[in-house]
Formats: sequence, structure tokens, C-alpha cells
Amino acid sequence: MRILGTIVGAVLLAGLAGCGSGATTTFPNQLVAADGRPIILDDVETIVNDADLSEDEKREQLRELGIEDEELIDALLTL
Repeated sequence: MRILGTIVGAVLLAGLAGCGSGATTTFPNQLVAADGRPIILDDVETIVNDADLSEDEKREQLRELGIEDEELIDALLTL
């Protein structure tokens, strides 16, 4: 459960980085995509809540966002 709390906290921090006036803020455990951009919680939520996607398609799209940790992907799919 502690890992899940840490994961959710990291995702929330990443989402907060996408909010606001456009100022760039760095968080210690911020999730970033392969190209260095922060992963935005809205992007994750859109994928996870898309009823037209299978679980495998959701997993692939989360990987394309830059999320590589399979435990994190599992946790996100249970939200």
C-alpha cells in the first residue's frame, strides 16, 4: 500500500506541474516522458478512462507517454 501511495503522489505531482500560469516547476519525483516533458495527470486520466480502449491498448499508450514501470501502470489502471 505504501508503494501505491508513493506512486499516486508522484503522478499527482506530475499533474500539478501541468497546471498554472505556464511557469516551469520541478518536483523531486516528477514523472517525465522519454523526451523530458513532464507527464500530465490529465493525459494519464484520459487514457485510463477511455472505455473504447482495451487494457492492453491503455498499457501501450501509457508506455508511449513515457511510463515504463509496470507496477505504476498496474496501479494507474486500477484508479
